[in-house]
Amino acid sequence: MRHKEEDQRKSRQCTAPRAVSLGEVEDARGGTMIHGSRCGRDIHSSLLHARIQARSRSLSKGSAQYSGMVRPLLPALAVLGTLWLCGAVGAAPPRFTAEFIVGGSNPAAINAAGSVVGSNFSPMRGWVAPVGSAAVLLPLPAGSASSWAQDINDLGVVVGVVSSYSSPEFFGRAVAWVPNGKGGYTVHELGALPGQAISNATALNNLGDIVGYSSDGTYRTAALFRVGQPVVNLGTAGLFDPQDVNEQRVVVDRSFTSRKLDLNTMAMQDLGTPGAGYLASTASAINEHGQVAGLVIRTTSGSCDREAARHSDELGWEVQSVCGPYNGAQDINDRGDEVMTIQLAPFLRIDGEGTFLIDTLIDAPVGAWTSFTLSALAINNRRQITLSASNAALGLGGCIRLTPIGVPGDIDGDGRVGPQDLAALLAAWGRCSGCAADLDGDGFVGSTDVALLLNAWSADS
Repeated sequence: MRHKEEDQRKSRQCTAPRAVSLGEVEDARGGTMIHGSRCGRDIHSSLLHARIQARSRSLSKGSAQYSGMVRPLLPALAVLGTLWLCGAVGAAPPRFTAEFIVGGSNPAAINAAGSVVGSNFSPMRGWVAPVGSAAVLLPLPAGSASSWAQDINDLGVVVGVVSSYSSPEFFGRAVAWVPNGKGGYTVHELGALPGQAISNATALNNLGDIVGYSSDGTYRTAALFRVGQPVVNLGTAGLFDPQDVNEQRVVVDRSFTSRKLDLNTMAMQDLGTPGAGYLASTASAINEHGQVAGLVIRTTSGSCDREAARHSDELGWEVQSVCGPYNGAQDINDRGDEVMTIQLAPFLRIDGEGTFLIDTLIDAPVGAWTSFTLSALAINNRRQITLSASNAALGLGGCIRLTPIGVPGDIDGDGRVGPQDLAALLAAWGRCSGCAADLDGDGFVGSTDVALLLNAWSADS
């Protein structure tokens, strides 16, 4: 679930993103947008409108506590659900603050709360860092000497691999670190398939599905792990190297061409390629709407053979970058935002707005943050991003966590106040102490919160 229905389809009438040129990528290093698309914010329009209409009907039939300010607003709330239209090309991208994660390097994933996991090289140990905290090394089971932390879900469960050797690269064993309620973790070894002793857990969802592989030391077999249960062979279903699994229990795989496997039905889908001129595809992550982030490989020989791309059942593969030897999308959230590598540098792609060099989006009070070449990237639904970077003026280098600079009323953290924030507020209606939708801080999401949100409504929403 690095980050995460049919009713949220992209409009086929919007202008598709065009490929970017190398010159534009170089311009982006100076802070300009490298391309824009008018598609994107309409993805959620029908769903939002339906939810707002339903909530309006529910509230209008409710008790007297919703009278007064709320009922006069209900028609307006329903109408606002139709206003989530295509964004303008060249809209201003979000700005971010950077938090240096002391003791952390090589990030791998970030969950909904902003907790980051990754793995240090010396010693070779997996770590976790909640917001505002330094990296904490994850405990090792008895007899183990090294570990990698590879994913974290919204419950704080971390999965990865441990080994008795100096690196989990050698005779690794899949594990899950489960919070024990006391500020620590209980380590669960997940086992391997019969006759095999090597395993690796690469990703998990909030339902307890953990995917990865099992190996005999020569061949690997895709596997499904669950704490305390036998390992399930997914190789028989056609998977080879699972990369991610969402809350719909759909797994994406890195094979010659990417594949999706529905764990509920065991139905397999080969995602193929964009068509003529392409040889293969690779998936990195899948969100809750079935959009897959990854890359496609051209038939062209040489180093300029990979392009960042996104797959959806409606549109197939959409190419999102120029070619390059290491280009590819690494992660995607439920809004369709992607973090990707283009010409060795990290970029954030936002539907309807463009693709932006991440370094240029960071507000640094002292110096400037410069990303590491080929940094690992991850993004959550609040648009928090983790990557590796350095700030020469501060003398710091390692993992950082980027958080969008807040806007009052911006519940979903996308830098503006609009229908998605309204939908989130209505979904949280009632007693909700400490939640983001409680804008006035009275422990209750109600009419005054609606008024505050509408007062902060963004002009471009």
